[in-house]
Amino acid sequence: MENSQKGPLINSTVKALIRSRLFYLRSPLAFALVAMLLSCMVLSLVSSPLALAGNDNEHGDYNHGDGQGHVYILNNNLGGENSITVFNRKDDGSLSLRGVTSIGGTGSLAAFADGTQGSLILTRDHDNERLFAADAGSNQISVIGVDDGRLHLLGVFPSGGDGPVSLTYQDGLLYVLNAANASQNAANVTGFRVRSNGKLEPISGSTRPLSAAHPNPAQVQIDPSGRFLVVTEKGTNLIDLYRVSKDGSLSGPTTFPSAGNYPFGMAFNPAHPRQFIVADGGKKNNDGAATTYRLTQGSLHLISGPVLDYQGAPCWMVVTRDGRYAYTSNAVSYSISGYRIRADGTLSLLNANGLTATTPKDTFPIEEGLSRNSRFLYVLESRLLLPTPGSATIGGFLIHGNGSLTSVVDPAKITLPFTAIGLASE
Repeated sequence: MENSQKGPLINSTVKALIRSRLFYLRSPLAFALVAMLLSCMVLSLVSSPLALAGNDNEHGDYNHGDGQGHVYILNNNLGGENSITVFNRKDDGSLSLRGVTSIGGTGSLAAFADGTQGSLILTRDHDNERLFAADAGSNQISVIGVDDGRLHLLGVFPSGGDGPVSLTYQDGLLYVLNAANASQNAANVTGFRVRSNGKLEPISGSTRPLSAAHPNPAQVQIDPSGRFLVVTEKGTNLIDLYRVSKDGSLSGPTTFPSAGNYPFGMAFNPAHPRQFIVADGGKKNNDGAATTYRLTQGSLHLISGPVLDYQGAPCWMVVTRDGRYAYTSNAVSYSISGYRIRADGTLSLLNANGLTATTPKDTFPIEEGLSRNSRFLYVLESRLLLPTPGSATIGGFLIHGNGSLTSVVDPAKITLPFTAIGLASE
């Protein structure tokens, strides 16, 4: 389709979307993203990932001995089978293409609304390393075996609802957030027992509603104790809490008001497992923040925040392995904000203006991931919001001992499908 023909199609799509109220838009970012997501379906997908090189290690880096690893991207293919692109990570953090593996199922743009966290997760227990991927267009979950970056599909299974967008795993239990953003059916969370061969078996009593039928949820996360499940709801400004029984069934939800506006991505603090930090996307530009909570006896307690980052739409969140730093990617201001975390969970910005690192000015940084020892930070750089949406890329950063970031990846040398939505790393 010629560029001159795309304008009328985009405008008519946006008008239809507004009339239908299919999505629960709470911000200009959400409006723009959904408009461009739907219009992207008319574009041809370009995917020819290339190798890339990074800088050498610098003195004073955050964590030595991270070794080599991999970065995985969920391509979220709209036509044909969904797929994952694999990159080899070198000792210096640079990446090189390993390959692309089909994983069954199909992707979706509408199902993700204005974004989610956790559509692709990497898990390790016993001798098994696996990826779990959300096939939002076919309402399925793909289970992929991983062997030193080599992928093999173990199976594709129904997600137990409509529009799966976020996944969480612990000790043989997998929980799925079915957001139902593009469906008349209600959103839910549901659980599966993961067998040794990768088969998913539904857990009786694990399918539970959210606070409302369509609250535009962002993420599901099981706490480190395995006793509670947490869901952030952007549309209602609530955080849902479920109790996990020994058999994997759920009770709840109990809902708590979010201290910040538009609760989005979250991460538990590995050093202080009762603490978790939420990225608050905000209602307008430059009012996004991060907030720390304590999960105790089935209740949430505010520790710190919201601490503004003075950037645009901080929506995704990671916390380093030692619990010293948190990083959020700011989708609207092509930047990353770093926070220092004290032992009591109190947050403070690493940089007074919230600008710890930048991504290319034509990108919208979304999903983040850390290498296994938190020496490197990776971010998926989307271009869905451009007038003519373009290929996604990856940014990579060395984390220094003081939390500062230095780029180790040249995004210009990476090409990913414009539909790419999830990132996992090791």
